[in-house]
Amino acid sequence: MRPFWPVAAALFVLPVAWGAASICPAPCTTDPSKWTPYSSLENLTECRHPVLLDFSSHGSLNASEVSFRVLACTIEENRDPSSVSPLATRELEEQSPSGSTDDDVSQSQEIHLFLDRLQTVVNQTSNHDTFSVFGSLNTTLVGIYRGATVNDATAASAVERFRNDWDSQLPRRAAIQLCGGDRDANHTFGIALGTTGSIGFVQEAVKAWTVGRCFLSNDAFDLEDTPVVEEPTRELHLGNTTIADNATLIRPSLEYTCKKEAVREGDTCATLAKRCGVSGLEFMKYNPKRQLCAWLRPGEEVCCSGKNWTKGKPAINRDGSCAAYLTGNNDTCASIAHAHNMEVEKIRYYNDGRTWGWTGCDQLQSGLRICLSDGYPPLPAPKAGAICGPTVPGTEQPSDGAPLAALNPCPLNACCNTLGECGTTPDYCIYEEGPTGNPGTAPPGKKGCISNCGMEIVDNSPPPTEFMRIGYYESFNLDRPCLNLHAAHIKVNDYSHIHWAFVSINSDFQISVNDTYNQWEDFISLKGVKRIASFGGWGYSINSASYDVLREAMFPENVDTFIVSIMEFVADNNLDGVDFDWEYPGAADVLNISPGLESDGPNYIAFIKKLRKIFPSDKTISVAAPATYWHLKSFPIEMWQHVDYLIYMTYDFHGQWEYETSFIQDWCNGGNCLRSHVTKAGVPRSAITIGVASYGRAFGMAEADCIRPECKFTGPRTAAIPGMCTRTPGIIAIAEIEALMIEGDINESFYDPASDSNILVYNDTQWVGFMSKSTMRRRVERYKEMKFAGFANWAVDLTHWSGDDVEVEEANLWGLPKEDPAT
Repeated sequence: MRPFWPVAAALFVLPVAWGAASICPAPCTTDPSKWTPYSSLENLTECRHPVLLDFSSHGSLNASEVSFRVLACTIEENRDPSSVSPLATRELEEQSPSGSTDDDVSQSQEIHLFLDRLQTVVNQTSNHDTFSVFGSLNTTLVGIYRGATVNDATAASAVERFRNDWDSQLPRRAAIQLCGGDRDANHTFGIALGTTGSIGFVQEAVKAWTVGRCFLSNDAFDLEDTPVVEEPTRELHLGNTTIADNATLIRPSLEYTCKKEAVREGDTCATLAKRCGVSGLEFMKYNPKRQLCAWLRPGEEVCCSGKNWTKGKPAINRDGSCAAYLTGNNDTCASIAHAHNMEVEKIRYYNDGRTWGWTGCDQLQSGLRICLSDGYPPLPAPKAGAICGPTVPGTEQPSDGAPLAALNPCPLNACCNTLGECGTTPDYCIYEEGPTGNPGTAPPGKKGCISNCGMEIVDNSPPPTEFMRIGYYESFNLDRPCLNLHAAHIKVNDYSHIHWAFVSINSDFQISVNDTYNQWEDFISLKGVKRIASFGGWGYSINSASYDVLREAMFPENVDTFIVSIMEFVADNNLDGVDFDWEYPGAADVLNISPGLESDGPNYIAFIKKLRKIFPSDKTISVAAPATYWHLKSFPIEMWQHVDYLIYMTYDFHGQWEYETSFIQDWCNGGNCLRSHVTKAGVPRSAITIGVASYGRAFGMAEADCIRPECKFTGPRTAAIPGMCTRTPGIIAIAEIEALMIEGDINESFYDPASDSNILVYNDTQWVGFMSKSTMRRRVERYKEMKFAGFANWAVDLTHWSGDDVEVEEANLWGLPKEDPAT
């Protein structure tokens, strides 16, 4: 349970794409398989750092057409000043063309630095390799293609030329290219850039260059007066390579010993033979493939001399696995088939319905391991950040024939999606296959589920013998200037259990009560309810002086001392039970404190088991469990078997901490969309009580009159007006909300059926999501019908004005502008 006064709300990040909560992807490495996977380029629009992208230059990026995947990484700061282009470091005045605005100058300067970073990436590749790269920075997208023979000096000169031309005109999009004539893909170079946020222009340019064509566009210009330095091509030979997971891969290169020529637009076998300098009969001898002349494709390579085809033909491996090939971002089925002396239809035959992640030739993705022969399909390529499924780094091919989807299941039997992420929402749990019905695929725009799929509520227990009505009492509520509640005045008829939040644990693991306002005696004297002492809480768990105490109390060397203290405290005060609220064991994302330990979860359940054995049978033990999978996964699943009930903390799914955290809501780039924090709970079980909130989450709206779920709130510091009594920006008690609705400047107040919550908008830009008392009653009835153990309300002192308040002004609780009586 989270006591929220006076702790600020924005203290931690709740990632939903588990392990990948940052707005920007992981730092770049030389291996794209270690980059961060995304389902859409839109997920990257909030990143303010230059990013490299890896995807097929030939596939559609339209989510309505394909289940698109892109790998991305953040280009780190260049620490070597000597490697930065002099042009990128000119003074701002030198970069400013006459008549340009400050925004133009800022964008020009940004593009200079961005191109400099990308040029560094290009220069780090081998001069003998064909290379293409995409990058993004805010709404600017860049594509660079360099053929295998293009020298670094030519690339650097071209980039410099592009910068100069851009500075003089500041167009929205432009491309320069070295292409055409006798140049094939190996002798082509180009740069394309657009500033509108659309990848289409850039992708089409690179797509043309990869097949040796010029990009036809009014915004594309040929490089003129640029010195061209080219390296000789090297002969490449067929060879296989064995990588860490024992999947044998054909190297993604052209493995021939013949002299080659690339097919251009409009070519025929006759024009190719002429360019090769051989007769028609010799040309057909060197290229014996049937119907070759009828099916020439731009970018394909033909032989102009003799070669041995048999060396390059893929074949099934001795262990029964297929000859596997790792696709690159310039590959097409046609180019792969041509390079390996096979037909495109054979590639489809070997992969349709079998190979992991394969969605067909029309939407061939980069980084796929595909089959080029008969045999069982390979493990998919590992993906950095994958925590479930067969793409987890280090996964080995199952020897028992087990399905790949069953490998590396998620903790707590959560759903695993095609990106290797664990979760409990539709992005993780809906099983849908891609167009070819292959494992590891999903329909366009979806992430798909591969294991532990489904969101159905499992009816796994009979109704509880008692429907519990639990209320938390904030013992610190009398610290507030108003909205106070004495323990003696708790409405016991509304509850079956009252939890005192919170008792303290000293450094020697003895228990004490902070009772500044002398409420403890009245609490333990309550009649008609069970009186429970709660340990921990949010404030206690994040306070630098106390966050480690619960952890240390459960260390094997301390647990006996702690248990003895609990037993004595319960007996001395004639309590009915204890409740533990550790937020959160094993957590690594709570700021300003040390990350949790792997031993937290095992120590926690060992402590509960040990306490259960000696705790009186007529007294209860309960544990508060987080509602987010990210934190819940550190709780051992069998915990519920050793407690009387679990408190499922379904209060703060969403809050101010989500500002600029992507993946919190996939449909909300930046994470700062307005949305009620009170959402529907799941996992029905007779030992689980569902948390309900007697407070609302408040936000400052980024735009007045925009109150839809996808509308944005401001940040990172909250602009929400604090309540007069609770005085914590971002949180308002139900009693305060009711008073505000009578006294305040209300714009809108309505019930939202989609979230089963209430929405309040006031003062034009103040937005609150909450549960009204009628909404709470309806939810509680639903929980009872679903056979939950009960509900737990945070908190009984936030629901109403009790009359216990200290003196406050009778009117204008919210400090709202008063009308001038003279007007």
